[in-house]
Amino acid sequence: METAAEILVRMARDAAPPVVSEFDLYLLARRLFADRGYGDTPIPPRNRTLSARRARTLVSQAIWNPAFTLTREAPPNKLPYDPEFLSPLYIAGQGDTVAVMMAADPFCCLSHTSAVAFHGLGNESSDVHLVAPDRAGWVGRAARLMEQTIGKPIYDIDSEDVPFRPVRPRCDVMVRGRRVHRHEMRHPIVAAERGNLRATAIGETFRDSLDKPEWCGGIDAVIALWQRYAADHRDAIIATVDASSEKILRVRAGYLLEEMLGIDDPRVAAWMSDAQRGSSRKLDAAAPYASRFSARWMLSINVADASLPSQTL
Repeated sequence: METAAEILVRMARDAAPPVVSEFDLYLLARRLFADRGYGDTPIPPRNRTLSARRARTLVSQAIWNPAFTLTREAPPNKLPYDPEFLSPLYIAGQGDTVAVMMAADPFCCLSHTSAVAFHGLGNESSDVHLVAPDRAGWVGRAARLMEQTIGKPIYDIDSEDVPFRPVRPRCDVMVRGRRVHRHEMRHPIVAAERGNLRATAIGETFRDSLDKPEWCGGIDAVIALWQRYAADHRDAIIATVDASSEKILRVRAGYLLEEMLGIDDPRVAAWMSDAQRGSSRKLDAAAPYASRFSARWMLSINVADASLPSQTL
């Protein structure tokens, strides 16, 4: 007869996420004990209630970490520790870099050049870019997740009730052969979903490209992105940029939408109040000033594309 720990390992592998956390295993154990078995396999009768102590023992029996054993290979009935993470995660199935990161962090999503590719607006980069809430935001999201899954307010949950909690993942630079850039953000992250993949919504993707063009292939690639596709997504872009706390983003977006693309929209025109005469603003924050400028948006057009509308001092 399979032990409860062996059934738990089978449940994790059948669920098919590439990696699982100790909290994920605890949730599976709760289901196993509530259903008194899994599929056609009953749980051994000696497993009565899932106390915190029993849950710790069960999860410990289901996982394998080479740091705590003399054996070099994980037994087939245990989930091996994922060496590409500094936080405790265990390999339950196959998955590429993106699938692993999606499973490792339920609150992250693809961003910047990876989100551009997700939305079909550009080619996929060899690097993977993700955004996730900052530490305080992540802890808050984790608390709400616990409330939903455990069914108790977070202030009523203690270690005697729930021995495992979600842990913010920390990974190596390389995960499954690709370099991972995990960016933490304070502002709320609006995500679009497709299957098991999540990415910043289309408006957020365009906004982020202006905020961090170096994470989207450089300013020339960002301008090309806006030239080709921004008009098709104008409402989402305008709504997202309008809600941004960064005035310079509205100035840059206003110039691209209005002067480059010829979009006449009162919502964009309202951003003129964010332009500052005599300011040191540039279309590309990383490049030197250029004598080409937008008088309307009070912005130095310091990029290589000579076709962009501008005046010259």
